[in-house]
Amino acid sequence: MMKHAKSAIAIMLIASLVVPTAYAKSKKAPAPSPVSASSQAGASSQAGGLPATNARVAVLEGAVVTLRADLAAEIAARMAADARLANALNSEIAARQAADAALAAQIAANPPVFVADGFRNNLTGGPVLVAGKTVPAGSYLIMAAVQMINSQSLADAKARCVMKADGNTLADTSDLLFPILTTAAGPPSGAFGSTIFAPLQSSYSSRSPITIVVECSEENGGGAGLDAFVNIAALKVATIQ
Repeated sequence: MMKHAKSAIAIMLIASLVVPTAYAKSKKAPAPSPVSASSQAGASSQAGGLPATNARVAVLEGAVVTLRADLAAEIAARMAADARLANALNSEIAARQAADAALAAQIAANPPVFVADGFRNNLTGGPVLVAGKTVPAGSYLIMAAVQMINSQSLADAKARCVMKADGNTLADTSDLLFPILTTAAGPPSGAFGSTIFAPLQSSYSSRSPITIVVECSEENGGGAGLDAFVNIAALKVATIQ
């Protein structure tokens, strides 16, 4: 009986020594889990990709520098072209202004002449307008040529033409007589009478546009009347002395 008790006590002592040791082994830190191949590959790729990225950034920065240089060169070229265009435009403007000045000088050296023609047939009574012209303001030498033909067959004609500027009388022909053509037997039927030429000349100045007219009147006629032709010429001059 004592032998069995001693055996039980010995077993219990052994158990008390073994169990704590096994428990301590079971409480050790767990072993690290194995790293997958993909994780290792990613780590290696990150470690090797940063230098390549820096190289690409350096290339892009170099490209930006080149583009900036190209842009600066393009701006400079365009500014130079604009300057050349402005110079050419200024030269063209100066040339045109010089041409205009030369033309103005030529016009001044060769003053303009304003002309007008008029005709009035079967002139009876009056006065009536035969010819007229409105000219710009200034000083003028004004001339008119008057031709009148007696188209009456029954009596002599008596006529008068007056040149006016703005209603002011400048010159007139006084009274002109136009006898009919006659023969020993008297005036032929339908015969035309005589023709008279009369010049009119004067000068006139105004700061406003000038209206020049030639008016003619006829009296003492019979039958048809009087035909009048008038030519007006107004020469612009610098001054009238």
